Amino acid sequence: MTAALRERPDWTAAADTLIRGCAGLPDGDARVRWVEGLCRALGDQLYPAFLRVLCTVGEQGAPPAQRAVAGALTEALESGRLPSGRHGAWGAVAGQATRRHGPVEFLCAWYLHPPGSDALSASGFDRAARALLGLVAQEPQAHALYRARLRNAADDPLEGAWTRADRDALRALAQAWRPGADAGQAVDAFLHAARAAGDGAPKLACARYPPGGPSAYGPAKPDPWREAW
Repeated sequence: MTAALRERPDWTAAADTLIRGCAGLPDGDARVRWVEGLCRALGDQLYPAFLRVLCTVGEQGAPPAQRAVAGALTEALESGRLPSGRHGAWGAVAGQATRRHGPVEFLCAWYLHPPGSDALSASGFDRAARALLGLVAQEPQAHALYRARLRNAADDPLEGAWTRADRDALRALAQAWRPGADAGQAVDAFLHAARAAGDGAPKLACARYPPGGPSAYGPAKPDPWREAW
């Protein structure tokens, strides 16, 4: 049976379910298996919905709730079982070559190399990335492990998931995402590096918003996350 989103998903309720599971289960393998099960039930096509739930926790969750979810991510990172989604590798034709990415990398790949017409706008990426990075940083070990993960991806030219320009942007994100730094600094660093690379995507022209926010650039383009935000 294929999972499908409701017409109007209740992201807050979904986030509450994730929080309750992460807070109620004992530390260790039980929490990792439970989060893996949630991701597996959604499948690759709906992996962005899992990201949305994480971002909702990052935006709306109380600190103890955020730490519970970040703690589960720590255990997943330590065991090499971080819930991941499949995204087309750069240059691939019609999804012939794909790579699996964890939440932060998937969000970056979705922005840099949107699948078909399903593009993530600059404003959508900015908001989601701030929420996701802020959530992970609630747990120092998760923060350290994920920074190392991003640096490893940036330093590996043979893996094939990223262009050289992509890796420069990932490196800028990891370097700016220091302990205690505001998540927005890392998001800005990523967007500035992506814009400087001139990767050909029109959305990269707005790495930092002027006074008035994203609307100052004119009418927003359709955004797959717009309705739920």
